[in-house]
Amino acid sequence: MDFSIAEFEEIISQIENKLDGLESTMNSVPTFVGTGTSHWWVSDAMADVIRWTGDKIYEFCQWLLRTVRDLLEGAAAPVYMAVCAKDWFDIRGAASQVAGNVDPNVLRSTAEWQGSAQFAYRARATAHNAAAKRIGDVAKDSATALIASAGAGLVFYGALLGILVKATIVVTTGLGGIASGVFSWAGAALIAGEAASDSASIVAAITALTALLSAQAATFAALETAATDNSVWVDGKWPDSLTSGFDNGTRLDGTAEWSIR
Repeated sequence: MDFSIAEFEEIISQIENKLDGLESTMNSVPTFVGTGTSHWWVSDAMADVIRWTGDKIYEFCQWLLRTVRDLLEGAAAPVYMAVCAKDWFDIRGAASQVAGNVDPNVLRSTAEWQGSAQFAYRARATAHNAAAKRIGDVAKDSATALIASAGAGLVFYGALLGILVKATIVVTTGLGGIASGVFSWAGAALIAGEAASDSASIVAAITALTALLSAQAATFAALETAATDNSVWVDGKWPDSLTSGFDNGTRLDGTAEWSIR
């Protein structure tokens, strides 16, 4: 799943702007109600409906503002995940380069000398190659899981923005009806329906995000298992080169440990 920090920050900026606009609209509800009830043709019964509808719009705006702002508390997480994913991709690149550099199948040195040291060196190069590959694999899987989680965050906040845009249109339409003095129970039902719809949409978005992050949590647990697997780490550390035992390249005793072919 792709993730763009710039795109994500733009979505968050738009959400914050919509929240500010919705709060301003909410605070203007009493003015709209006053305008609607001031028309000469509005009866006391109609005025009661207008006031009741205004109260419902105000409550709906309060709920939506509170809910979305609570959800914005976690908005920094996807960005941090994306940054960390980049770091892990860099680690993977470096580790894969090391693995390539010490691959015994491509090392020229293993073909240019001979003796017991050559075979020992080839064995240690194989161990180094395996260790570097392990680091690369863990780094790749970590980066993939992080970027997928960040991408899920982008989709989630994008869905929140869509809910806010839709809700703002409905609220604005409702207040316009109130101000006209002809808003009725149908308009109240519209607001109630929007509240129910938005609530369901937010729950659905949270459910989808939770499901994906739960799957990623399982991935991270598997990564922890892989990271703590010391099968390629002799004594829990990078494999020793063991070159100190093969420093005799002379033939003075007739048993040189290595020689150039």
